[in-house]
Amino acid sequence: MVRLHGGGRATVVDALPGGWYQVRHRNGHVGKVHSRSIAEVMKESPRSRGEKPDSALAQVQPGKQPHAADSARLDDQLWEGLDPSGRLRLTDLEPPDADMLLRNRARAKRQIVEDLTRRIGHVDDAYVLDAPVRETLARLRSGESVMVRFPTSRVAEYQQPNAPGLADDINDWNYKEVTPADYDRIRTQMDMDTDFEVIGSETYRQFHRAATVSQFVHAWATSSTSPNALAVQFTVRDMFDLKDTHDLGDVNPDWLEKAEQVRAEKGPFLEAFARAQYDATQEWLAQSGVTHMHLFRGMYWDMELFDPPDWADPGRGPEPYEIDVPLSPLSSFTLNPFTAQDFVGEEGDAEWAGEHGVVLDGTVPTHRIFALPRTGIGCLNEWEAVVLGGTDRWRVSGRVGRYRFYTQHLIATAQNRYEQIVAIEFARSMGMLDLIPPEWLNRGQKALPRTKEPPMPRKRTWDVWAGGHLATDLDTYAHIGGWSRQEAAQELLAKRHRVDVPAELLTECEAVAGIAG
Repeated sequence: MVRLHGGGRATVVDALPGGWYQVRHRNGHVGKVHSRSIAEVMKESPRSRGEKPDSALAQVQPGKQPHAADSARLDDQLWEGLDPSGRLRLTDLEPPDADMLLRNRARAKRQIVEDLTRRIGHVDDAYVLDAPVRETLARLRSGESVMVRFPTSRVAEYQQPNAPGLADDINDWNYKEVTPADYDRIRTQMDMDTDFEVIGSETYRQFHRAATVSQFVHAWATSSTSPNALAVQFTVRDMFDLKDTHDLGDVNPDWLEKAEQVRAEKGPFLEAFARAQYDATQEWLAQSGVTHMHLFRGMYWDMELFDPPDWADPGRGPEPYEIDVPLSPLSSFTLNPFTAQDFVGEEGDAEWAGEHGVVLDGTVPTHRIFALPRTGIGCLNEWEAVVLGGTDRWRVSGRVGRYRFYTQHLIATAQNRYEQIVAIEFARSMGMLDLIPPEWLNRGQKALPRTKEPPMPRKRTWDVWAGGHLATDLDTYAHIGGWSRQEAAQELLAKRHRVDVPAELLTECEAVAGIAG
């Protein structure tokens, strides 16, 4: 038995050439590890650092349980320290400022990259930096070359406090490696204070260590089955001795092979990267006083291409049921039931009828939470929680669809006539007026009460109103925006696929555009 860097354990099956060993992990998986990935040879098997405590509350429980943390409070904590104008709440479709939302996401990810880079500081550069970077670093340290950075608009963008995440490629930062002789020649031709700066070897090193962390954080957002993301999943599976996980047999074989190569090359980094996220997440949850979270996961299958697994058989019908579900070593969930409906397919699409979708939900103990959007991988505006996988009992419900689900929410939470009208206009734009209570439609005039401060819904699906009236006509919209009718029509037609534009308004815009054309 050997202990791998980061806490995983395995049994050596055979010694291979070049310092490699064939090993069997505790979940039965057989793979290869290099001797550099082995922390120590063990005589007996200690308790895993990721092993679950023994109690009923330590397991996933179907549905929402009384001990689950308040989602609204968790929502507040996830956005803490970020600009409120770029915040989404659980029941929002759009933030007040979409650009600031992007900046908030970038700021959060930058903080994560900085924290994780610090936490993996003990890992040798051989496992973090690619070979070309290590070779350049050696030349810089020996004085064989000098690294300079020329300022560009892209560099200026990344230097802003609210800038996007770190660049993955050194070329994005306009670095140039030159010989000392070339450096002296350039110094005589350019103003050193304003035209470029010299980058020391340690700055270069730290940037690339952070860039590697950023690359692996970004890999999850790109695809949970990309080679880098799979390498992290396999590392986590072995570190935490996860059993009965989804076998990932439907993943591209080339990506599986590439993932094993990544593990062989970067094993100690991957283990430290995974441990850093888990530790940061557990610290965040402990500080928040959270012990359990009620989480959701939307899934769908195109039945012309794939048969749903037995646990999601369409023949089970639309009523919720509880069943054991095997999940990947790392599986994405969300705090937000609306977000879960985003992942069950798009209602209204031609493919909707040929798809099958479900939503899982359950109360998850915090020791099963691997990462959150403020501690590691995971999307902030999807309220993502990445869960350590395996086979657990979940509640499974038939899909509703994002907009139908949201319409039902608007109807259920309407507390005044204004919010009833918002629900009506939303349903009208979605072709879902059948959901609206008949008595709401038979109240005659749709205008809001004329008051100095008209009642505002907790979440309006579109923000166009004037003088206490909903702007359901083009003239009002144009007046509010300061546009001509044609400009207003073009603006709204550009939003024809957005859910917050009433159907009557689009019809009027089409007529104006037709006349203008």
